[in-house]
Amino acid sequence: MAALLLCSCTLIGQTLKRTASLGFQPAAIDSSMLEELKMKTAKGLLVNNIASGGTFEKLAVKKGDVLLRLNGKPTNSMSELLAVRATLRAGDKVEAAVLRAGKSIQLNGKAIGTPKETSEHSEVIYDQFSYKGGLVRTIVNKPLKAGKHPVVFFIPGYTCSSVDNLHPIHPYRKLIDGLVEKGYAVFRMEKPGMGDNQNTGDCQQLGFDNELAAYFEGYKQLARYDFMDQENIFLWGHSMGGIYAPLIAKEYHPKGVVIYGILHDTWTEYLLRMVRYQNPLLGTSDYIQVDQDVRKLYALLYEHYHLGKSSKELYQNPDYKTILERDFGFDGENQIFARHEDFWREIYPHNLSEAWASCKSYVLSMNGEADLQAVNDFSQRELVAIVNHYHPGHGEFVHIPETDHSMIKVGTMAEGASILMTPQYKKLMATQFNYDIVEKTDEWIKDKLRRSIETSTKNSK
Repeated sequence: MAALLLCSCTLIGQTLKRTASLGFQPAAIDSSMLEELKMKTAKGLLVNNIASGGTFEKLAVKKGDVLLRLNGKPTNSMSELLAVRATLRAGDKVEAAVLRAGKSIQLNGKAIGTPKETSEHSEVIYDQFSYKGGLVRTIVNKPLKAGKHPVVFFIPGYTCSSVDNLHPIHPYRKLIDGLVEKGYAVFRMEKPGMGDNQNTGDCQQLGFDNELAAYFEGYKQLARYDFMDQENIFLWGHSMGGIYAPLIAKEYHPKGVVIYGILHDTWTEYLLRMVRYQNPLLGTSDYIQVDQDVRKLYALLYEHYHLGKSSKELYQNPDYKTILERDFGFDGENQIFARHEDFWREIYPHNLSEAWASCKSYVLSMNGEADLQAVNDFSQRELVAIVNHYHPGHGEFVHIPETDHSMIKVGTMAEGASILMTPQYKKLMATQFNYDIVEKTDEWIKDKLRRSIETSTKNSK
């Protein structure tokens, strides 16, 4: 029966095609490049580098070409390029219109799929499940050691980013690899609209509740794997993933929940704290200006969340325009922090305190000393207090020194803020991932596993 189950998973996984790997580094074109590129007006994207094994290498696109169109669609910006790429799958026909030394060239071929992830510590299983008429990609790291393994269901932050084939320096890749080395089976899934997913919508236009429903469905998939210990499932939520976690735990009651870098208060409370405490550290505003900005933001949030006014409507107010652009990355239409405004609106009604109070799972709450996005450790400590109030002894708080929101060791919060957008930070990502987070997770889970065995032994006597 076990072999049949594993075979079934593999066959299902084959029906979901890989997204295309274009394999090039694009760059915007400005007026200073026109003479060298033999162009009269700035259009298209400059091809800076070609990666080995990608679609563009097979099409014979060259470094220095200007990509004008892809499959007949203009590629004058990254958003236009990504929109076309999202429609391409392995084996699809590809037509690239490029400008080379002032001459227009049409290059034809077939799309090369994104390589599948590999691991020296685990078997990587690509699978899928049905969701609202579409298909969602799942990825499972199965430890090489035989037998049943405790499970970590990893839930990432809010961005519309793929969790597939993560770069070796990516903190999520290091976290997952670290947990697999410790003997855990790790399950992750693409958000609707991301990666290999088909017919699941556009991530940047979808809401929080749709994504939550997808994670509910993803949790059910854990029962399909015979090597996963169904009695020992642990959610691991980072950032926004730590907001999804208690809502999932309230529904399914896993053995435990681990969270890092989250909030438990209402979404509007968090946004006020974010502007007040982050902006002075980032040098965006001084303390006097911040106080004025918070007062304006309070009114803005009331109009947006309580009166139902759209961001676009509020954008017409000069007092609000600066805050929306500077602090929320508003695009002038409906995107806030690169997600649809309704995504954030749908978070607001969820009572996270009630979710944590209803959570029967053990909870490990970790806070990085330099976590600028979490602002401070209030939420992480408070949710533990809530858990322990309703379920004594179930919650534990752990302080992680010198570590930022991305689990990188940066020093103090002020030091981390000063290098966040610099090349130095990328170097730290490569070398300073804080593996203490993996160790603390492992120690805590193993303690809960021991308790379960002891309880089972006492009950059997």
